[in-house]
Amino acid sequence: MVRVLLLLLVFLIAGLSKAETQSSNNTEALPQGSELIDLNGHSLHIRKMGKPVSSEPYLLLLSGPTDNWHSDSGWWALAQNVLAEEYLTIAIDRAGHAWSESIAEPSYHQFGQDLASFIRQQQSPVILVAFASSNLSLHTLINDQEAAPFIQGAVLIDPDVLTDHSIKHYTTETEKYRQGWEGIEEFILSGKYDENIQRKIDDERAHLKSIIPTEFESHMDWSYYSAIEAVRNTRDYQIEKFREVTHYREDLLEAKRNPLLTNLPLVIIDSDFETAYLPKIEDETVKVSIVQWRDEGRDWFFELAQRSKCGAYWPLESQEHLIMMEQPELIARAVEKLLQCE
Repeated sequence: MVRVLLLLLVFLIAGLSKAETQSSNNTEALPQGSELIDLNGHSLHIRKMGKPVSSEPYLLLLSGPTDNWHSDSGWWALAQNVLAEEYLTIAIDRAGHAWSESIAEPSYHQFGQDLASFIRQQQSPVILVAFASSNLSLHTLINDQEAAPFIQGAVLIDPDVLTDHSIKHYTTETEKYRQGWEGIEEFILSGKYDENIQRKIDDERAHLKSIIPTEFESHMDWSYYSAIEAVRNTRDYQIEKFREVTHYREDLLEAKRNPLLTNLPLVIIDSDFETAYLPKIEDETVKVSIVQWRDEGRDWFFELAQRSKCGAYWPLESQEHLIMMEQPELIARAVEKLLQCE
């Protein structure tokens, strides 16, 4: 009996040691500058770079999706290094993205609540820099009476357009994902999507290499981006990515119901990435929809900037969506513009 108890004790100790090692390895696997923080009952990944400057707000970097719905801090692997030369920067990943913990119902609305909790914890002035659909979370965030006073402004890079046509355009595809969710999850788990994932990831890397200017090549952290690619190339991540997409329509409608406050200083950077789609599209109906979305966006962004007490609308000729990779210096200028607001 004693021998059995001793053997059980040995197995328990071994199990604990193994668990401790796994936990340690998970922590060590995070890239340099990364950490996990607890917010609202789950952990989120953040990556800090730069040093706090007492007279300047920190920059909170938010990611949105590109064509493949990859929507994580990998898109900041270059610009964060540029911005960190002058500011404390914190890239933060939504639940289910990068190393952030998965939750049952991920959405931009829910992430807005996480952002509010984070900002309340920091108790410091902040400027938000939001790429693509991540602007939707701001509509939730600004309604938090405790967090809102710390927000000194926002840079919006190709934000989602909250007009009736644009919302319909965005959700034509994503509503099919929502309605066919069980089939999508089964398809990914079966491994039938694996080859497609790898092709998309390879194409993304090749595209980045083609758009990064020579003068900013040294700022690109390929090591960090490779770590992000490894996460993207998992079935679990792809499932979480599409799970969030099934909430997209409600996120858009919720944001439209809660417009940004006019006292929020804004710089809106509007690339012409929509035009780049047109030569690839054969369906004339889809082309017409894209043109209307693009043109509505220009008007909507201008109006949004006009309503802001310290707003600016910066349209670009570039047809590149990932402005953070192509023109990181433009984001630095936008932050400087906001710092001049009184």
